[in-house]
Amino acid sequence: MNVNLLYSDREWGNTKAYFDWNSICKDLGLEKLFKAAERECVLRGTKIDYPGEKDTYLGAAVKKVMRIPLRNEEEVRYRQEMIKDCIKKKAVVTELYEMSGRILEEWEKLGRKNNGMGVRDSKGRLITDIRILKLLVKGVSDVRALLEDNLSGFSSEGFTALYERIIKEFPEDYNLNIDDIINDLTFFSDATGKKEERGNYVLYYPRVKIDCGLSDGLKLSDLKLEHIETIVKPYSNPRGVIAKLQSTITSLTPGIISLYDDQSMMGDAAELEYQTVSYVYSVCTPLVSSFGQFFDQLHFQTAFYLGVINIRSHLQCHHIDYCFPEVGEKNDLKYDDLKEVVMNLEQGGEVVGNSGNLNGKQLVVITGANQGGKSTFLRSIGIAQMMFQCGLFVAAKSYRSGLYSSVFAHFTRREDSAMNSGRLDEELRRMDQIVSNLGDDALLLLNESFATTTEKEGSAIAYDIVRALKEEGVSIFTVTHLLSFAQRIYEESKDDEKVSFLSAEHLEDGRRTYRMIPHEPEMTSFGLELYDQVLGELKEERENGDT
Repeated sequence: MNVNLLYSDREWGNTKAYFDWNSICKDLGLEKLFKAAERECVLRGTKIDYPGEKDTYLGAAVKKVMRIPLRNEEEVRYRQEMIKDCIKKKAVVTELYEMSGRILEEWEKLGRKNNGMGVRDSKGRLITDIRILKLLVKGVSDVRALLEDNLSGFSSEGFTALYERIIKEFPEDYNLNIDDIINDLTFFSDATGKKEERGNYVLYYPRVKIDCGLSDGLKLSDLKLEHIETIVKPYSNPRGVIAKLQSTITSLTPGIISLYDDQSMMGDAAELEYQTVSYVYSVCTPLVSSFGQFFDQLHFQTAFYLGVINIRSHLQCHHIDYCFPEVGEKNDLKYDDLKEVVMNLEQGGEVVGNSGNLNGKQLVVITGANQGGKSTFLRSIGIAQMMFQCGLFVAAKSYRSGLYSSVFAHFTRREDSAMNSGRLDEELRRMDQIVSNLGDDALLLLNESFATTTEKEGSAIAYDIVRALKEEGVSIFTVTHLLSFAQRIYEESKDDEKVSFLSAEHLEDGRRTYRMIPHEPEMTSFGLELYDQVLGELKEERENGDT
């Protein structure tokens, strides 16, 4: 029985993930997003509070799901509608998550991981199996009851379809039959080797009725199970007069064999009882596997949605606008007040948003002033695309984009002890891995790539790679200070409607607005201007200190 809360037609599987996911997380700073998923954030007046305990499983679930991109508009819409429903019915989703978690935890206590290897005898293993079956069947019934009570509050296909599947695959009459079987087997799991007193009653030894014949050597043949049940009798002293009278009557009754005085026959009867219960339980064995996978997926998928709800709470606490994006055609990109959400969460202050229309643009070259917000803008595009392709909301007033089968990030790295060669060699190796795994519907984000060598050599390398990938249909966003490269692309692309140039806006007085505006590549990064600005600030600090 499938859960299908992440996809309409299948369960979540760790397949077709982004290439080099760890690099994407590092370059875009996604770990901060996953940390936000672990705990709810609430705003009390002007102060941000974090109620409840941190649940790392929620962040891990969001990270796992985000690394598998959605493939088409239908999948995006399905996930978005699920998120909206989960926001609206958070209490129900929380209860499903906690309920499935308790069931899995109890199952672990009964020995799920070692598959009963800790239980040495077969009878002990069977007792545990019956208890597990009872646990899982009751759990499915509880999930069905919870969904039924809240069904009118759901509008998404996911929850209604889940309820309908449970009703179809585990209908009420089937449930009652399974309950009857479990109740009939209860004696074996709850009363083997003991008697359980219940008020004035005791759960006494069970009755297993078997029809059979006798073959040569008084061996049983043609065994047929007729009935199995737990008998509840009024409590009596097993050594008292009534018990002895019952034994005597049994021994005198035709067709009945008393086993009280024959230990050998008692052992054979116990073995026959075990084999009978094993046979009955085997009918239910497929349920354990099916229900086990059901609760695994239910716990994981509801964890993802609770993590997403927590991310939303952080956006609200930091006054970050968000929207559910629209799916456009390939190379469509239109955004309004798009913000770099990770930076916003880290700094806790207002981050400048960008608005623009890059529909139909396959190559976007971003140049301009140092410290002007170019890399921040590139990350905002990358983070928004990753969230969008997971069905999440994005930090913008509106966002429309095409879907990409894969996203690649190539950001310049600082030199560290982990590098076994020069920075340029390291950059080229990473680029070689990316090129080997690119498809014609991929998105490549380049941030200051090949700036670790001379301007002339870096520009030549960047030009050759970008031009070749563009011809193969790859969509590219590149932030660069390689002015020769940018100018060469500009001169060759004046009549190419698929190429766009943005620049980090700066005012005449040198102030940065941190907005990207359409502009041809400038032959300076205004580094001296920034240098003069810093010197001016230091001079002002000294003067203020002297006075």
